[in-house]
This record gives sequence, C-alpha cells and structure tokens, in this order.
Amino acid sequence: MSLGSGVHLRIQTMEAVVLRPRRGPRSVPVFLTGLLLASITSSEAAQARDAATRDPERPNIVLMFPDNLGIGEVSSYGGARGVPTPNVDRIAEEGIRLTNFNVEYSCVVSRIALLTGRYAVRTGEGNRYGMTLWEATIAEALRTRGYRTALFGKWHVGGDDWEGRREPQHQGFDEWWGIPASSDTAQFSSFEGFDSKKTELPHIWEARAGEPSRRVKPYDLETRRTIDREAAQRGIAFMERQVEEGRPFFFFYPMTQVHFPALPHPDFAGKTGAGDVGDAMADVDYNVGLVLAALERLRIEEDTLVFWCTDNGAEMRRPWRGNAGPWRGYYNSAMEGGIRTPCVIRWPGRIPAGRVSNEMVHQIDLFPTIAAAVGAPEIVPDDRILDGVNQLPFLEGKEAHSRRDSALFLAREGHVMAVKWRDWKMWYLFRTELEPDSDNLVRLFDLRVDPREEIDVKDYYPWVISVMDGIVAEYEASLELHPRVPGGIDDPYTPPPRGSGSPVATYSRADRRPLGPRSEALPNPNFSGAWSTTVLSSAPPTGQPAPPPVPSLGSGWGDRISIVHAAERLEVERVIFVPRETQPLVRYRFALDGSDTENAVTMGRTGPAPVSTTAWDGNRLTITTRHPFQNPDDARWLTSTVTQTVWLQPASGSPWEPSLVVETLRGGALHGPSSTTRTVYTRGYR
Repeated sequence: MSLGSGVHLRIQTMEAVVLRPRRGPRSVPVFLTGLLLASITSSEAAQARDAATRDPERPNIVLMFPDNLGIGEVSSYGGARGVPTPNVDRIAEEGIRLTNFNVEYSCVVSRIALLTGRYAVRTGEGNRYGMTLWEATIAEALRTRGYRTALFGKWHVGGDDWEGRREPQHQGFDEWWGIPASSDTAQFSSFEGFDSKKTELPHIWEARAGEPSRRVKPYDLETRRTIDREAAQRGIAFMERQVEEGRPFFFFYPMTQVHFPALPHPDFAGKTGAGDVGDAMADVDYNVGLVLAALERLRIEEDTLVFWCTDNGAEMRRPWRGNAGPWRGYYNSAMEGGIRTPCVIRWPGRIPAGRVSNEMVHQIDLFPTIAAAVGAPEIVPDDRILDGVNQLPFLEGKEAHSRRDSALFLAREGHVMAVKWRDWKMWYLFRTELEPDSDNLVRLFDLRVDPREEIDVKDYYPWVISVMDGIVAEYEASLELHPRVPGGIDDPYTPPPRGSGSPVATYSRADRRPLGPRSEALPNPNFSGAWSTTVLSSAPPTGQPAPPPVPSLGSGWGDRISIVHAAERLEVERVIFVPRETQPLVRYRFALDGSDTENAVTMGRTGPAPVSTTAWDGNRLTITTRHPFQNPDDARWLTSTVTQTVWLQPASGSPWEPSLVVETLRGGALHGPSSTTRTVYTRGYR
C-alpha cells in the first residue's frame, strides 16, 4: 500500500494491497486486494446479479463514524500533518464534501444525536445513563423496511449500566461487535494501580438480536490497535451475507480512532512520520478503503449511500492532540474546532460528484435524510420532536441551499452553550478549555470574518442578538410541548402528555432578570471621566467562594470606557489595552443638538455606518442608534434600533462618587425579541 512520499506497506493480514488509478474523468486511488485482481467467481457473479435486481428505492446505507477526528487530519480538508487520505478523499470526489457539518460536542451526546435525529439533551442524556429504549434509532426505523442492521465498533450510548439493559441489539441492531464505552478504557489494565479483582477488565463484546452480549476478548493496548481493522472486516463479511441473501442493509461503522490513546495498527506504526495520530489516520483511511473496495467487488456501489463523518472535533489530550484545521478548540467544547467536523457523502447517480459546500448541515439531519433516501419518510417518529431535517434534495442538487440555517449547542446539563445562525455564532456561556476563567461570558462571532472565534462583535451587530434569542426562545417553547426525558430514568419510559411541560430557561443573562425601577438621576450631569464595570469592594476576603458572574450583554460600549462630555458633543472611547499596531481607536461621537451623527467602526465588513441621534429626558440622555443590516433571505436593507439611556446616580457608599448608568434597549430584528440591560460603571482612580 502506498502512503505517499515513497512509503509502501505490505499488509500482513491479507494478500498484498495495491493502489490503482480509476480511469475516466477523475483519477482516484482505491484499495484492491489480490482477490479483486482475479476474475470474479461464479459466486460473486451471482451476488452481482442479485444486487442488480434489488429494489432501487431501498439503497444500502454505510455510515462510517470516526472518533474525535478534526478537519485538519483529512487531506481534502487541508491535511495539516501531510498524511494522504485517498479513500476519504475519493468519497468526496465522487460525491459531496461539506465544510460546515456540525455535531454535538462530546462522544455520547454526538452518538445519541446521530442515531435519533434529536438534540441529545432532549433524551435525558448524561454520561452515566445513556438514552432510554423509548428513543427511536435509525437502525430501528430501517428494520421496519426490511433492512438488516449491524454495528461494528464503538457503542457508548448505553450508559455505565448498559449490560442487559441498553445494548445495541435492544435498539435496532441485528448484530454488533465492539466496545460498549470509550476507547480510553484500553489503558486501564496498563495502569500500575489497576486491580482486575476490584475493577472489571474492559472487553470487546458481541451479540445478535435476541441474545445477551458476551465478552469476546480483553480490550487493552494491544487490541486497541487492531479493533478498527477487525470491525471493518466483520462489517464487510456482514455486507457480503446481505448481498448473497438479496437484502438491503445498514452497516454502522463507528470507528474508535483517533480517540486517545491513538495507537495505530501495527501495519502503520511509525510509517507516516507524523506520529501516532498520523499513523492512526492512515489506518482510518485504509479501513475506509477496505469498505469501498468491498462495495466495488460486490457490485453495489451504485446502490449504496455512503457517509463518512466524525463524531466530534479534534482530540485534546496530549500526546495525541488532534488538529482542527482553520478552527480553534477541541472536542468537549462548542468551539468550532470541537463541533465543525469533516463529512463526505457519496451516492453514485443521485448525489452529483465533485461538489464542495459550506451550507450548514448537522448530524441530526442524517436520520430524516436516510429515511427519505430509502423512500420511507414515515419511518421518522412523529410522536416527539425531531430536530433533524431532510437534506436529500440539497445533497442531490435539486435545491441550492441546505434546509437548515441554525443549530443549537447544548450542554448535557440542559443549558445553551452557543447558537449558530447563518455565518454568525453567539455564545451564551463562553467557558472553554482555551479561556476557562473568562469574564466576558456572552460573545458574538462573525465566523466568515473571524473563523477562529477571537473577536467579540456583539456591540457592533446588535441585531444578530435578537435573531439568536428568537431561536433559543423557540427551543425553550418546544420543551414545554415535549418535556425532556429525565436523566437517570429507567426503562420502560412513558413520556408525559404533550404540552404538559413547565417553562424552562436554558440560559441565564442579566436582561432575563426583573429590571426594577430606575434610580435617581443627578441634575446637570457631566459624564466625563474614565469608567469601568469592575465592582469596587473594600471588604476583606471572607473565605467563601465569590458568586458566579451573571452573563450580560453590557451597555454596547464595552466594560471600560473614557468619556468626554462637552456642551455640544459627547465622545465615548472604548478602552482596549491590547497592541493596536496601526488600527484606529474605537470612538463614538454624538452631537447633543439632536442632529444625526455616523460612527463607522471597521470590524472586518464594509457597509453603511450606524446613525445616531440624541435627546435629553430631564437629567437623562437618550441616544438612539439605527444599525443597518441586510436580510440574508432577500438582501433587503433593514435597520435595527438600539436605545441607550445614560444618567449619573448618587453614591450609595464609599468612596462617595456617583456612578454612571447605561440602560440599553436592543430592539427586535427578523421576528426576534428585544432585550434591555442596565449596566453600572464606577469612576476610575485619579
């Protein structure tokens, strides 16, 4: 086998594997065993004839699902390590490559979302419990259409107490072989303190429908290297049996690589020069090649819908740290590096070849898409909320755009971490491994301008906040209609009556709390000075933990500002202590005679400047700013309005200085709600 750069391997577990170019409009390397170089036997010819008479409305489904594999590992997505991935790339070249494919942030929740078409938090998921048997899976749905179903690889949705309760054969799989939990368990027996008398040795398991799962062999650092190869071989044998019987099949291949420990197959160890992760990635691609070669040998390529997508973004644990390509962050976080993953899809004759799309697609879309592909949209359950949408018309090129323009990223505890809409992403609680102690908890990112999520622009595009809040409001309303499955509940589960849920707040923010009456406004105010939202306190430490900060949208001017208040004008400068190089100051100028003023601030997009007017209401100054924006649906220019009311309130204690209050009303936009925040600034030291 050629790995590029003159590296060749001989695979010891089978006949020599070679690469050959595919003739025609594309030259695509594929893996072929020596068996493929021989003439097709009479048995194989019979299988091919059987396949040719299969129902074209019931295509086979092959879903390959690697673990913790970031975009930067795949050569067609940039391949940061320089490890060729010709087989994954072949799927892309013969189908579509998605650059905005989204998943949930961690292993268990991602698998639940994939299998059910629902945000995993709806299922009551927690790492300890898994999902109830009430949840309907892709496998269960396909079985109602006569499909044979199999899982070879990683299960990890049954919870800690999965054995005998929540096994793959209990949720639609005719057979399974693999591990019930995570790949890191392979390390357990190698730890010095591990005692097999006190803690059960991890195993690889297997079962068929109607049977209890049984142990096959220990899962340790040796079998961790070979599990994906054996899973591929078992999957190929499964496909061969179904073709021989003339039955459509669903082959779910949840790979264990490149989840830590990313220990590669012995055939690849040390071969790429890119370390364990690079070698493991070469093994992933090789196993994909085995599956593709089997489809070709069985003459069922045209009749098989193939997905290759990953459960999470880049692995974060050293020394097997993954690569997220252009994005920042790792799995276990809602950073783009954790939730935007590679996805390639092929269905010859149905999905046009060679397409690349940045349209938003989510893993929850696969269930309804597969249901549509097999001609049975009715197999999608209608007695619960399904968050996925049918993307088949988009994949087939019959529709120019994805049917999805937003996605929520929800913590397993139930709160909203972030929301994506179009090219925007808003964080409702920005807590990541990259900035674990951040005090700026609400952030808005313009992903096409700032793909690494580094520049918070919520103060410059306030209209987007309203759209995001509207998306969350719809989700919260859905929880009243169909309440979440309680965590830790036993089977059998019976859902409560439709519409019986209570109001649910999925995020905390200052503007969601009662605002209260306005404080007194001092007469003849002069707002000049340096101001900060930092809370001043002269009390000694109490030894008690400080209360957690309440996320806030702020005033719209930032946490530190400098104001110059003259008779006819007000100037507000954002105080940002970072290297500016040659960039201009961020300064807002407002005329106090009621005339219009423009304040253009460059944040990576060129467009009309916001226009502001002012008016006095007693001792309070009202600043009304109209922010122009384009409706992404029809490109019409619209405006959203932000109204800031500014006053000085009397001191309530030492150091007996008045404080600055800014009450900010952000008007609704595109049917989203408005919000009002009151921000208090303390005068800086002189």
